[in-house]
Amino acid sequence: MTEQPTRKYTIRIWPIVILVLIFALGGTGWYLYKRYIDGDKWKPLLQAKLKDLILKSTDSLYHIEYSDFDLNLASGDATLSDFKLVPDSAVYNKLVAERKAPDNLFNLSVKKLTIKNVGAKKAYKEKILIINNITIDKPDLTIINKRYSFNDTVKVGKPKTPYQIIKSVFKQLRIDSISLKDISLNYINKSNPVTKQTALKHLDINISSILIDSLSALDNSRFYYTKGIEFIVHDYNIATPDSLYTANLKQIYFSTAKREIILDKVNFTPRYNHTDFYKKLGTSGDIFTLKFKKIAITDIDLQRFLRDQKLYAGTIDIDRANVEIFSNSNYKGKKTIKIGKDPQQALQRVALDMKLNKLNLTHSNIIYSELDATTQQIGVITFNNTSGQFFNVTNDADVKRKNPFMIARVNTHFMNAGPLQVNFKFNLNAKDGAFNYSGTLGKFDGRILDKLVKPLALVHVKSADVEKLSFNVNASNYGGKGHLEFYYKNLNVELLKKVDGKAQLQTQGFISKVANTLIIDDDNPDKKGNFRPGPIDLKRDPTVSFFSFLYKGLLDGLKPSVGFSKKTEGTVNKVVTKVTTLVDKFNKFKADRKQRKLERQARRQAKRDSIANLKKQ
Repeated sequence: MTEQPTRKYTIRIWPIVILVLIFALGGTGWYLYKRYIDGDKWKPLLQAKLKDLILKSTDSLYHIEYSDFDLNLASGDATLSDFKLVPDSAVYNKLVAERKAPDNLFNLSVKKLTIKNVGAKKAYKEKILIINNITIDKPDLTIINKRYSFNDTVKVGKPKTPYQIIKSVFKQLRIDSISLKDISLNYINKSNPVTKQTALKHLDINISSILIDSLSALDNSRFYYTKGIEFIVHDYNIATPDSLYTANLKQIYFSTAKREIILDKVNFTPRYNHTDFYKKLGTSGDIFTLKFKKIAITDIDLQRFLRDQKLYAGTIDIDRANVEIFSNSNYKGKKTIKIGKDPQQALQRVALDMKLNKLNLTHSNIIYSELDATTQQIGVITFNNTSGQFFNVTNDADVKRKNPFMIARVNTHFMNAGPLQVNFKFNLNAKDGAFNYSGTLGKFDGRILDKLVKPLALVHVKSADVEKLSFNVNASNYGGKGHLEFYYKNLNVELLKKVDGKAQLQTQGFISKVANTLIIDDDNPDKKGNFRPGPIDLKRDPTVSFFSFLYKGLLDGLKPSVGFSKKTEGTVNKVVTKVTTLVDKFNKFKADRKQRKLERQARRQAKRDSIANLKKQ
């Protein structure tokens, strides 16, 4: 049979396999001890055998060092102290020159390795080595990555399997468990002009039921010859590349047997206050503060991930998230262009190809706040106790060709006052970021809207009994069109204005009365049963964020619903202009009259002073 070409991958599993073999070879100590019973000669012979195996297995690229190897035949326990796996730089440079060097170079040191219950006698007589447990305390591993173009070419032949490597010593290797505790991992990437370094500490790895023999490679129930591998990272902290945010995770858990990843207490927080953040950023934009009690990804397709480097999974569960988004429309610097940066578009730019069948969000709170440039006050929208489901969360081109739509169904409490159901339909292939959002908001006291419309729209809601609000909008990066239906009673508002030098917003009493009497309708439908729809046709400001655009689209439909259409808005503006002119004239008249009064008083006082002076003379 002709050998099939196989690609030479940049990251290999063989260093781990060789490490296991080093421990397993402790079984040969039984034979050496029996032959050299005085206990003095077997240690150097064992050390020589292990070193020779490593040199042969790695083409002399690596050698091992250790201070002591202690084997207790009665208990079957062994201890390896001050173990090191060290690369030979001269050999490495030679392999580079010969275009045979690997992309990754490893340097490993371990303070202590403990092997429990080595079946040395069985290993010697039957060439079957059985080990109960291997414990590795505080291993320190450095990986230096430098990609070489010659490793991207296709090589003919198949790499040796673990069984082919051990079969000259054992016909079967079985280890019940391996525990690696408090691992320090340092990854150095030298593949780019600027060297990048990533460090990972406090990592635990548990490996269960390793079996290597002539048939184990065909066992589909095993993952790389194991029944399962568990990775646990404790207290993981990392700053984003731009140094604006810090990510903190209490624990990361990954199990190949369960095919799941669990992240506990995930926090993604800005490193600076709002003022300093924008100074560092240099432009406007949203500031995110994200906190998650738990994130779990289940039903991961491990083979696809290892073969194609694609993350395919069944479900991701996000529990008790707290999401805060802050936007500053008052920022005086350069404005950030938000075109192409909506959530579904950001998903497409993630480097890792992924497909999640379903994302579940439970018991979560979302707060959006915006500092207004005119009022200098912050408007707030909250979505409390939010739950939802997202389907077909993907950026994989093959998946999108079959189904380009990501669907979301969200249930929440708007401003912690009224039930809100929202549906989203995102076209993941649309270059303009096309999506649809629709939903229904249930009954609530409209005065709660003050937190939003007072700072951002200069409107104080004195009363409003909201019965229902429904909407359906087709939107994109450039605008939104749709309709809104707003059912309410007893609407009474007060118009506000910002006066220089005063922190509090000032009321416009007369204009508010004009608006409530002539423009704004108290009820919808009115007392005659006439219903006013709320058409939405909003051009999107390219600097407006996704969340800001959503609520501004709804506000665009709310205006005609309450009678404040573009026509009546023009009427109000004319009235405001006339009233303002009259008020200005009246204020000028009062000021002139006051000035004339002061002048008369001054003249009278001057006359009295003159008479008084004459009498003194």
